[in-house]
Amino acid sequence: MTEGQSLLDRIKHLIELESFTLPVLSDAGFKLRALASDPDCDLRQVEPLIMRDQALAAEVLRTANSAFFGGLSETNTISKAIARIGLQQLTKVVFMASERSKYQARDPLLQPMVQAIWLHATASAMAADWLTRRRSSSQHEEAFLGGLLHDIGELVLLRALDEFRSSEGSNFTLSVELVDEVLTSAHTDVGFNFLKQRRIPEVYCGLARDHHKEAFDPRDTLMVMIRLADLAVRKLGLGLLADPSLALANSPEAACLDADEIMFAELEIMLEDCTLSSV
Repeated sequence: MTEGQSLLDRIKHLIELESFTLPVLSDAGFKLRALASDPDCDLRQVEPLIMRDQALAAEVLRTANSAFFGGLSETNTISKAIARIGLQQLTKVVFMASERSKYQARDPLLQPMVQAIWLHATASAMAADWLTRRRSSSQHEEAFLGGLLHDIGELVLLRALDEFRSSEGSNFTLSVELVDEVLTSAHTDVGFNFLKQRRIPEVYCGLARDHHKEAFDPRDTLMVMIRLADLAVRKLGLGLLADPSLALANSPEAACLDADEIMFAELEIMLEDCTLSSV
C-alpha cells in the first residue's frame, strides 16, 4: 500500500463522519431561484435580498462593472446592477459568491490548491452555461450548476486533508506529490458519494463521478458540455490540471456538439474576460 493509498483510507473515514461538513449555501441563492422562475417577479423584491449581505452586495457590484457586463458608465447602486445583469445571471452570481466561502484552507500548502479549484469550478460553470446558450439549449441552469459541482470531490478531499493536517500537527507532513496522488485517484468517487449522501439530484452526482471516464454517451448532451467546459478551462490553465496543448476542436466532445475553432476562440475570449475581471 502506498503512502497516498494509506492516507486516502484515513481521510475517507473522516469524510464519512457526520461531523465533517462544508459551509452551506446562503438561502439568498434559493430565494432568487424561486423569484427568477416567477414571470411576474418584480426586481424590487430582489434588492433587499442582496443588501442583507455585505459581501454579496460587493460581488454583485463587481460583476455589473466587469468587462463581461460593463457598460459605458459605472454602475454604483444595487438596483442598477440588477437591471444590468438580469435576474437569471444574478442568480448565478449569488450562487458563486456563496460557494466561495467553502474554498478556504488553513494549511499554507493546501490554500493555493483550494483557490485553484475554485477558479476551475467557476470558470467551468461559466463555460458550460455559455455552451448551452450558444447551442440554444434549455439546460443552461443544470449546466451552470454541473460545472460548479463536477469537481467537488477535489474540494472535499482538500478540506478533509486540511482538517487531518490540523489535527495531526507536526506528526504529519504533506507534499504536493502526495496531495496530487490522492486527488487524481479519488476525487470522482469521493465527489459522487459526497453529493449522493446529501441527496443532491442524481444528475449532479453522475457528473461528479463520470466526467473523466474515457467512454461516455454522446447522446448525454449535459455530460458532453460539462466535459468540454472542463477541457476548455484546463487549456486556459485555470485550475490544478492545466494543459495548454489540448486541441479542443479535435476532441470527441467537440464532434458531438459540432463545435469548431471559431466557437472555441469565442469561448476562450469569454472565459478570459470573466476570469480576469474576477481576480
